[in-house]
Amino acid sequence: MFGRKETIGKVETIISDGTEVKGDISSEGTIRIDGLVDGHILKSSGVIIGQTGRLTGDVQAESIAIGGEVAGNVIASNNLELLSTAKVCGDIKTQTLSIQEGAVFEGKCKMRAVKDNKEHTEKHSKQES
Repeated sequence: MFGRKETIGKVETIISDGTEVKGDISSEGTIRIDGLVDGHILKSSGVIIGQTGRLTGDVQAESIAIGGEVAGNVIASNNLELLSTAKVCGDIKTQTLSIQEGAVFEGKCKMRAVKDNKEHTEKHSKQES
């Protein structure tokens, strides 16, 4: 189902279809959401939001794959994948972005370079002096 599954890792927490969670979530491992979450995912190594999953809140993780719906901001420090069934309403920030045909994204996108980010910042600072 997910094109870059190897970057997400083993799923340790599952919120299954028919389950509703209200509140913030923090995990050292990977979380899969197939149910409803009303709250923020504050920290996780990986997040998978399945086709039936819905998140109302911000999500922050190393790697994120979205096949369901997110109403909130998405921050993936490594990579973000929006599958063809994804619907994201919010801003995204990531290093690597993949959007499949059919995905819906409403918001702003900010990407940063994989490397040389520090060099760019230093160079930019010198130019302003």
